Amino acid sequence: MATVSIGMLGMPGKMFIYPQIDNTEKDKYPFIFGAQYYRAPTPEPECWENDFTKMKKLGFTDVKFWVQWRWSHNSGDEFYFEDLDKLMDLALAFKFRVTLNIIFDVAPLWLYEKYPDAKQIMNNGRIIQPYVVGHRQIGGHPGPCYNHPGALEERKKFMEATVSHFKRYPALAMWDVWNEPELSFPQRTPDIDRMVCYCPFCQQKFIQWLKTKYANLKHLNRVWGRCYETWEQVEVPRNVETFTDFIDWREFNIDTMTAEAKWRLDTVKQIDPDHIHYLHVVPDTLQPFNPVSTCANDFELAKMCDVFAATMNSGPIFPVQVVSAGVGKICYNVESHINGGNTNMYQSILGLDDVLQEYIPQIALGIKGFMFWQFRPEILGMESPAWGLVNLDGSDRPVTKAIKTMWKKLSPYRGELLKCFPLPAQIGILKSRKNEIFQFCTNHNFDSLASDFNAFAESCYWRSYNYRFISEEMLESGEMEGIRLLIVPSGYYMTEPVALKIDEWVQGGGILLTEAHLAAYNGTTGRHNRTVPGNGLAQKWGISEVDATSSYRLKLDKNELLKLNVSEDTKKLLNDVGVSGAKYFPIRLKSGNILWGAERYAKIQASNAESLGSFHPDFPCLVEKEVGKGVVVYCGTNIGEGSRKDKRGFFEILDLSLTKAGIRPNLNVSGATGNLRVDSLYQDNSLQFLAIRNTSGKNQEISMELDYSFKGIFSGIEINPMMNTKIPDSFCDLFCKI
Repeated sequence: MATVSIGMLGMPGKMFIYPQIDNTEKDKYPFIFGAQYYRAPTPEPECWENDFTKMKKLGFTDVKFWVQWRWSHNSGDEFYFEDLDKLMDLALAFKFRVTLNIIFDVAPLWLYEKYPDAKQIMNNGRIIQPYVVGHRQIGGHPGPCYNHPGALEERKKFMEATVSHFKRYPALAMWDVWNEPELSFPQRTPDIDRMVCYCPFCQQKFIQWLKTKYANLKHLNRVWGRCYETWEQVEVPRNVETFTDFIDWREFNIDTMTAEAKWRLDTVKQIDPDHIHYLHVVPDTLQPFNPVSTCANDFELAKMCDVFAATMNSGPIFPVQVVSAGVGKICYNVESHINGGNTNMYQSILGLDDVLQEYIPQIALGIKGFMFWQFRPEILGMESPAWGLVNLDGSDRPVTKAIKTMWKKLSPYRGELLKCFPLPAQIGILKSRKNEIFQFCTNHNFDSLASDFNAFAESCYWRSYNYRFISEEMLESGEMEGIRLLIVPSGYYMTEPVALKIDEWVQGGGILLTEAHLAAYNGTTGRHNRTVPGNGLAQKWGISEVDATSSYRLKLDKNELLKLNVSEDTKKLLNDVGVSGAKYFPIRLKSGNILWGAERYAKIQASNAESLGSFHPDFPCLVEKEVGKGVVVYCGTNIGEGSRKDKRGFFEILDLSLTKAGIRPNLNVSGATGNLRVDSLYQDNSLQFLAIRNTSGKNQEISMELDYSFKGIFSGIEINPMMNTKIPDSFCDLFCKI
């Protein structure tokens, strides 16, 4: 797969690399449309041929089968692939491309007879016995400890046998070597007592990991604040109270997961280099997958894959996380949960409008195809009788017809869509894994951080700005191509190398929008910094926080607040502010409008800076300052989370930062209010497709800068240059160039 540098189409900035698909590669990296079909023991063989016939009529091009460790290797010296052999032959007869998904978190019984010490152990000392869950109905979940050497060798044997057996099948197209990588499934909401794994093998591996990171015990003692005399004395962290040791513990487990993914992908590549190999994640958006309990690093996992894929639904977060992590690769949605449910909550009744609202936005963000979970509704366990695109007897549901209609309209454009990509993002949102773990240490959950983080992402998305997430490793290595505005939500924890790179980037002309207590905790030394922003940034920028406190400790005079020269609806919001402090508090902006802060408050001192807003009349808590060739907009509170109270002041500060950075929305769309999104897809710097989505609850009229006319593939609406376009409420369509 070649790459191409796509410029900013008249906008200054560096170039950014996106995939370029030529005609010789279109079959290797196709636009996919299909479904997960077989998770033994269902569907039963008597359903197969009729189901394949139905899938063909729906226009499916792809199908996925599970190869489950317990099911296909239930005896230590024999492999059972006969059911999958028949399905592979049937897929060939129907001309389906097959993806085989190798499932290891269903360990066979014989494994624990052979290695009784391979079971994972919780922090509370409980040994996790193999068990059944709703989505692993054959038992053996969650599988053995990843660091147990004997269990690792058995997994490798199964992987090698599986790849060697199926690589010869003509229908085979792709290997998915890991379904939703996660450390275990005892929990996705982190619980300290039930955290894994605390077995002796993990403890030994952890000490080896620490030796590599710290080189000597003296260094470890200094950072952790300990007095160990030998490496053997080092204790595995069992609570979060001193931060750095716990962050190291979870980073070790994340590296364990990455190493597991590497050997799986390497094995496939070595035995079967002719087929695509990848894994698919649930994007780490903190809820539910996160770096504390599930421990999957999307950015590192994506680097090792031919393509990158995920379980995801539409929205401002999931597809952007996948494309951000998989930059430079074709990205797929290979497990779409549009039709989920269970025995107690049957799936929704979905029509064409629902389907378009789900998949058009994903295409617009760069996703190159979908596989539904799953074709037939489940009939075994708690997930039954849900998830299916058809009824239990195989007949059509409303969603069946909707999917067929959608693909019939989209299919003629799949070749062009495969080659088209959105404009590169000029907004970066720092997604620091270590800071996320730190925030968990302080709050014991991700609720506040996720609310803050998502506010920036959602605001950029619904105002038609392209953005991407930047990992701390990307920032350290200078992977900031095209980024003009960097947003750092609640960046309390930061290492010295990351702070250095942020400073270099700002000094070189970048615009930084950052929230309170930036780098207050030094991840390199394992200590709170004595000046904030920390890690030397206060001295370099001439900006410092003073008299910081919690918003809950602020003294709020409601009567004085209500005298502010603000609108009546803002006064109504102010009316519920109490005198004893609260989560939210009002900041009077320079413009006279109200910005809502949340959780944290700090007075800001900054020479030669412009005050943008204050809570106390004599001290700003929001400033703008030129730093080198760039600008820092420093907020002494969390304005992202504050926007949950009211967004108007938040938009004012975001707009100021965007203007400073010279960033404009897609196609300079104007007139949009509320939740209306415009996307654009380009090939070779030529605009080929538009996508428009309106969920604002009202009809809207917008204008865009266009050189050509476009027509809605589903609606038939025409959009012409220099003319306003009326967009109905609950509208979503993909437009092609006329």
